[in-house]
Amino acid sequence: MSDILSGPNSLDLLDERIVSLMRYWDHLRAGRPVPARIEVSPASIARHLSRVCILERPRAGTVRIRLAGATLSGRMGMELRGMPFRSLFEVDDRAQAMDAAETAIVTPSISILSLERADHTGPQHEAQMAILPLSDTQGGLTRAIALYSETATATPYVNNLRGRFQVSDHRMLEIPETGALPGLSARAPIHALPKTKQARTTPATPTRAQAAPRVEARVLDHHTRPVFQVIDGGRS
Repeated sequence: MSDILSGPNSLDLLDERIVSLMRYWDHLRAGRPVPARIEVSPASIARHLSRVCILERPRAGTVRIRLAGATLSGRMGMELRGMPFRSLFEVDDRAQAMDAAETAIVTPSISILSLERADHTGPQHEAQMAILPLSDTQGGLTRAIALYSETATATPYVNNLRGRFQVSDHRMLEIPETGALPGLSARAPIHALPKTKQARTTPATPTRAQAAPRVEARVLDHHTRPVFQVIDGGRS
């Protein structure tokens, strides 16, 4: 069962890295339901790249990882490219994790997972994970960007941690039909690339009509490089 985050203080519950990515995502959204995947610039989120993964939902009940950063891959102890999203989680937690991912992509909305790890003293809080929806090159709601943000106490030991995540909580943040996400306007300005530079390197922004929810299986472009740190904002 997920909770809905609402009110101007709802973002106070979230990790600073997650709020930073949400602000960038909301800036790209510019009043639309979601931004496009091709609008996400690695240079603008450089400090988060090692903790980011790009998710794809080609059909109902299937969410897979297209690209994953080094910190998240190192935490799981394996290369995550092409892996099912559910494989990051313990068997008993997979249904909740998949519900969070699919709800974020299809609704669309923002899903926030609280993650735990098994310890000899019991489950220990380790991180939050935010899943923010994106549209594909045809305007369909089939993509998401997810950020794993570990707590300060876990950071020095993250390379030594292994094993799948447990989900202790799932919360959802609704996306307003108009205007920015509540609670973001009072924060510092977003550091993004100039629009003139983006205009020369990316296709035109999809219209609101193109971004209408539409999920269907399709032949995908697999020419992106396998290491997330070097993607250049091309189609994926």
